[in-house]
Amino acid sequence: MTAITHKALIIASQETIQAVHDILDDLSEIILIHAETTADAMVHIGNRPLAFIVMDLSLPDLDARAVAAGLSCMNHTRIPPVLLVTDSPRLPDLYDQVPPLLLDHVVKPLDPVLVRAKLLLFSTLFRHRIAMDQSIQELEKVYELFMEQHWAALSQTAGKKELMAVSSAFTNQVQPFLSRIQASTYFLLQAPDLPRRLRQGVSQIRTAGGHIAKVIRQLNRSRNRGSDWPALFQDRTGRNRPGRILFATHFKDEFKIFQHYLDGRIKADLFQADTTEQAMASVAANRPDIIFINHKLADGSGLHLLEKLVRLSTRAPVIYTVDKNSTDSGAAAVATGAHTFLIKEQTSGMALADTIQRTLEQTKMTHSVQGAMDRVDLISRRDQLTRLLNRSWFNQTLSMEMSKARRYHLPLSIMLASVDQFKKFNEKYGYRTGNDILTACAARIQAAVRDEDVVCRFAAQKFAAVLPNTGANRARILAERIRQNIFDQPIQVGTRMMHLTLSIGTATFEKKADSDSRSLSMPAMVQDALNALDRSIQQGGNQVW
Repeated sequence: MTAITHKALIIASQETIQAVHDILDDLSEIILIHAETTADAMVHIGNRPLAFIVMDLSLPDLDARAVAAGLSCMNHTRIPPVLLVTDSPRLPDLYDQVPPLLLDHVVKPLDPVLVRAKLLLFSTLFRHRIAMDQSIQELEKVYELFMEQHWAALSQTAGKKELMAVSSAFTNQVQPFLSRIQASTYFLLQAPDLPRRLRQGVSQIRTAGGHIAKVIRQLNRSRNRGSDWPALFQDRTGRNRPGRILFATHFKDEFKIFQHYLDGRIKADLFQADTTEQAMASVAANRPDIIFINHKLADGSGLHLLEKLVRLSTRAPVIYTVDKNSTDSGAAAVATGAHTFLIKEQTSGMALADTIQRTLEQTKMTHSVQGAMDRVDLISRRDQLTRLLNRSWFNQTLSMEMSKARRYHLPLSIMLASVDQFKKFNEKYGYRTGNDILTACAARIQAAVRDEDVVCRFAAQKFAAVLPNTGANRARILAERIRQNIFDQPIQVGTRMMHLTLSIGTATFEKKADSDSRSLSMPAMVQDALNALDRSIQQGGNQVW
């Protein structure tokens, strides 16, 4: 990810400029602009937003008061902080011209640690200001969208039905922006170094967002309650089915209201959980399609349950519910992983059903994109010739299974197999025939193992299999069965029936409860299997060791 850069102005001699460059040398996000005269400085100040200004009062051609006057004419929120560099410890007389908190000074010779600390503070202040500006711009976009949709709806003459459709589309578009603004302003207000004047601006953003939310609630109340809702839930065959919705709340009346709101609007089985433990058990037993979490549960905060669901990577989207005095909790939930949050006092039945429908549609699209990404990732892990998983996946699988073996004291085996005389087949019949041999052997090995076993292409003519919960005897029995299958049944390659043999080596770890856990090591286990394979090959092949 590329760092966001911002510019700072240095009005100083070449010596001071070089000193500041050396102090900030490792901060690539700060771009320093130089000026040695008052005129050059005023041009830069007027043309671009600046993170801070470093001004050397000993510069001969500098009119510091003119620069300060130019800064004072700017919008108060746009004035960059100024660090004065002086030759004397006496307080500079510019403090009466620049607003408080925007002026500081250091004395030559420059202390690198002190200068760096002050400039980093100025830079942080600038980043907070930029973040607030972006939030304001986002809010302005929301407001412009609101006004455009609102006046468009009022100008319609098609009647109430068309008006409600327009307002529904508007609220669907605006809600994500409001959630993002709530989340952004929440984290800005948590910043310990956010100045008071910026904190006031953030509070104004939250107030404006609340006004827009109030208008949305009014539009929601006026919607037609008789709208027909499409089927939202389907089984694996594509047939419509009732949904499964879990609501984690210990308030019985709230759950009854929830049931009443959805009655006749969404066909679903509803489940209630009072505590985090009950909710987790219900998720495991009922596999809900969507989960609602009250910000207060019988055993603590709903955020704790949300965090556990996020760690489990549950596919069901989460909607967080808060009361009107706890909107910060809703913003924190969205930042943690909730899809959105609802204010209970401001939610109607129609708004609730609309939120569920929109959430499920967006989640379906998200899962489709994630599924495509997972398929691309899986393809990248497969050997292009045999379609088996590749060596990298073998290493990851073995590492994971070894962790399980250590923890639960389970046996674990691996098997390495090599096609005997493969180089001679390649030289005699060509590489295409060699490829066909490898593909056929891969299919035979894959067909012989269990579903939980993982078969990979280990090297050129070598195959590997990770065999979880398999001891030494069972591993050798499986290896012998594979060897015998290849030996007894010729493989058809083109028009030829070819008799092949495999050499196979196995290695097993069986951890005892009192054994040293360091005795299990992935490199050592693989090396044991390779040594066994080498012995099989050296003794003529077509053997299991």
